[in-house]
Amino acid sequence: MILFGDIIDSTLCVALNFSTMAAAAIGNTLSDGAGIWSGQWLEARAKSLGFEEPKLSEQQEEMGVTVRWRNIGQFVGITVGCILGCCPLLWMDPEAAVRQRREKEREEAFAIVVSKVQEVLQAEAVSLLLLNKERDELIASHHTPNLPEHFHWKVDEGFIGHVVSTGNLVNVADIKDEAQYKPEIHDNFLNTGIAVQSILCMPIFKGGEVHGVVSVVNKKSNHGAFTQKDEDLLSAICSHVSVALINDKQTFKEVIEQCEKSMQTTGSPEFTSAASQRMATLFVPALEGIRTVLGAEATVLMLLDRQSQELFSEVIDGPLLHHTTPVGTGAAGEAVQVGHVMNLPAGSGDAASGSELVVPLFDTSRKCLGAIRCVNKQGSTTFTSEDVEFVTQVAHYIGMMLEGPDAGLRRVLASTRQKMQSKALMQAAYAKGAVMCNLVKATNLPSASKRKVIDPYVTFSIVRGNPLQQEPGVEQRVMRIRNKDRQAAIRRFAKSGTILEDPNPYWNESIALAFPKKFEGVPEEELWVHVLLWDYDSLRSDDLVAHAAFSLSEIRSGKLKEVNAHGLQSLPGQDAKAMGQLKGSATLWVSFDP
Repeated sequence: MILFGDIIDSTLCVALNFSTMAAAAIGNTLSDGAGIWSGQWLEARAKSLGFEEPKLSEQQEEMGVTVRWRNIGQFVGITVGCILGCCPLLWMDPEAAVRQRREKEREEAFAIVVSKVQEVLQAEAVSLLLLNKERDELIASHHTPNLPEHFHWKVDEGFIGHVVSTGNLVNVADIKDEAQYKPEIHDNFLNTGIAVQSILCMPIFKGGEVHGVVSVVNKKSNHGAFTQKDEDLLSAICSHVSVALINDKQTFKEVIEQCEKSMQTTGSPEFTSAASQRMATLFVPALEGIRTVLGAEATVLMLLDRQSQELFSEVIDGPLLHHTTPVGTGAAGEAVQVGHVMNLPAGSGDAASGSELVVPLFDTSRKCLGAIRCVNKQGSTTFTSEDVEFVTQVAHYIGMMLEGPDAGLRRVLASTRQKMQSKALMQAAYAKGAVMCNLVKATNLPSASKRKVIDPYVTFSIVRGNPLQQEPGVEQRVMRIRNKDRQAAIRRFAKSGTILEDPNPYWNESIALAFPKKFEGVPEEELWVHVLLWDYDSLRSDDLVAHAAFSLSEIRSGKLKEVNAHGLQSLPGQDAKAMGQLKGSATLWVSFDP
């Protein structure tokens, strides 16, 4: 049965897409039929050798000892037969049929890939080539009918060879302008009469190495040029081809490793090789443009590795070597740590050999992704304010690229929420009306970090119950609620501006605080305006430093309409040293319109 089942599973079932259970059923039927014939043959052969069944009377056959030994004999015979029948398992490959079935499915899928790529990308010819390392060449696994059967390609030849050697895609609208163009190869491609004009080649990766290439020749529309959308589509297809080339366990492991790697670096994880390569390609002319406009000797795009807390040079334009800088060290490390622009004139600090300008890159929540570093302005000892303004604007757009495709919408949402803090808009959105908070200034504010002076800002929210009388855990609850609040169109937490490095900040802001609809039926005596003091951190979550609370009923009655100084308190369970810093010192000047 095992032999029959294995043969059927690796032949008939692969050809007709039957399941392994079907192979077992057919094998069992055939083995039973073979057993009937072989049993009769064995009995006849045994009789010819003198082994005959003893002749017993009916009474003898029904005796207990006869029945017992007959059953034992049958059991031993079946057991020995099964053991002998299992012997083929010692040399059989149990995964052979599975591999053959997968290979058949893969062949069918690859044939569809080639056909659909030609159709969707409107190309003249498409080929899928796989790398043969032993022969150091590419072999066409599948291709469109207008190309030769299973043609070979040298790994160091033409655009396809360039993709294999570099691991980067190639998208050329007119190949005659490129160094890889060879008339003897491309003017009559593979002796098919096809003259290659445009070409798009995408690498197929396996285990982190190039394992093949999908080559697409001559786009029939768009003036013969392949677009960025074509690149993204082909890149997505090649990623699925890569999955088909390796087993599920290995695929899952590689995906996890890619996710771990993306979590260590800043910005949005890019799983599409075309988009990632295109972004890296755009960085080079962008930095060259910055260096030219500023008249700098060199410009560097430095990205943050969150795990090691180091900046590494992603792209360099100018005579500098690739390097890393720990956060907090040097002008670049300090700029990222504090989230400020650093503009050092020649001869000062770390810029002893020349001037240096470092502008941090931020995401929508103003967390640092890296920095643009400009070194040694030619003909001047320092970078000008116009230089700072220009690089800051460039950093804004690069930050959006690093944050991901939805960064623009996130920034629109942030701008909208900021505008919604005006009283007129808030009153229109909420029938019961908003609370107008007038934040003037603060004094003697402590920092949540020993590394820097506080970068303070204040949030206002309406809560039920006096938060100053609550048990420890207020800080964790506030953090959870505020994280959820980041997705809302209108903030539950109204936020002031952030003033950098100032323990005695002056805001003079009026901020409208929305009245939550869930509290519309709650007596005002039970509601409080919770005021929270935060310390902005460019690398991690902002630190909650202190808080104060004001009764909403007193605000509505007009008792708090005059600006007065109010002491700030530590949160329940906060560090004792921080509590000591706050007692009788940290003060907030605030008022509320009734």
